[in-house]
Amino acid sequence: MPPSLRVFVDTADPEVAGRVREDLARTGWTLVTRASEADIVIRPGGAAAAEGPAGTRAIATTAWDGDAHAPVEALTPRELDVLRLLAEGAGNRAIGERLGISDHTVKFHLAAIFGKLGVTTRTAAVRRALRLGWIEA
Repeated sequence: MPPSLRVFVDTADPEVAGRVREDLARTGWTLVTRASEADIVIRPGGAAAAEGPAGTRAIATTAWDGDAHAPVEALTPRELDVLRLLAEGAGNRAIGERLGISDHTVKFHLAAIFGKLGVTTRTAAVRRALRLGWIEA
């Protein structure tokens, strides 16, 4: 199992922070109390994505700001790996080979990604993830 990502949630709203922490805890990510300790900094509410402290990647997302079309749950690190390869145009077999998982497991991850992003196609998943700043073009 890959190491857990260390995540800092950058928001002053305790209600939003609590919901984000609950979602991230389900993914298995480790929540940290200082941005300087994080691999990823999440700024709910649509703030611009930027580099975080010490070169960490900051993700701006509307996933928890009440947007009816926003994802309701964060992607796991493995789902993000699958999504990145999907964005490169890799097919299920190629994704499985690159990640050392079966085609069946790739399909399982894709179903979870589609559900979390509220999409039904590979192209829509990539477009949505690009718009959310979860992957880069």
